[in-house]
Amino acid sequence: MLRCQNKKNETALHMEANEGHTEVVRVLLACIEGHNTKEKLMRMTDASGDTALHRAVRSQHLDVVKLLVKEDSEFELPPNHAQETPLYLAAESGFHDALINILESCKKSTYAADCIRSLWRWNKPLCEEPDLWGWNSLHYDVKLGLEDVVSDMLRWKKSLVYLPAGSENDWTTAIHIAASEGDVNMINKLLYHCPYCWDTLNSNNQNALHVAVLNNQDEVVRFLLDSDKCDNLAVDPDSDGNTPLHLLAASGNHVPELINHPSENMSFNKENQTPLDIALSCTATTKKFKDYVKRKKDLRALTDII
Repeated sequence: MLRCQNKKNETALHMEANEGHTEVVRVLLACIEGHNTKEKLMRMTDASGDTALHRAVRSQHLDVVKLLVKEDSEFELPPNHAQETPLYLAAESGFHDALINILESCKKSTYAADCIRSLWRWNKPLCEEPDLWGWNSLHYDVKLGLEDVVSDMLRWKKSLVYLPAGSENDWTTAIHIAASEGDVNMINKLLYHCPYCWDTLNSNNQNALHVAVLNNQDEVVRFLLDSDKCDNLAVDPDSDGNTPLHLLAASGNHVPELINHPSENMSFNKENQTPLDIALSCTATTKKFKDYVKRKKDLRALTDII
């Protein structure tokens, strides 16, 4: 009964997805016994070749999109008669959240990469154009970890790596996005193609190391500190005068490689605080930084502060 179609070859699922009736869609899918039968219903097409997911994306009903993708993550999302895939429709309309959800939920990562690569090859300059949130194609590819697509784009135009993502007063860059995601492989890829992007700053004058510390991405912190050309990252102050070590002290995290880094670790921020001052005011890190001071044989500084 649920697979019955009207004159336009629409099923009840098509119509409810088009209207954004998430709970009705959930009930329809719950009524079907057997995974294969559910898949067949979700993959049925109307007279235009649209699946229920096409309809949900075109009508911009995010909750329905999430539900359909979750219920059939193995589906390869083929195009309709106009050669439009759900992914294409999301990209074309700037439906940012649906685009991310489809790409992240797709179990066949090569499919997601192939779709994006096809879109890029179709109109390369389009990847430079920001969406409503100020992000372009490269920013999303970095966030999703699509290394091959990122390589293709940067081989075409290296300057893409410096384009900001975000608004005029709150923006970031590709290497910051990779750092926040904890993706060391992506950072490596960005530095391979654009070796001078390592010290790029965001709108808060923070480098990739600042961002890695703020997001508790210890692996990225270690990777950046192990790189000779990234030495200056540890001492760069942000807009508040905080170096990555200041931020580490405030986070309660313990990354020995950063604590022991041979840098000017007693620098002052705009609040006239050193990393040690911040650590001493934070119960979680006090002992760690006392140990740090002892290792540096700077007990006098600790005594003065206490």
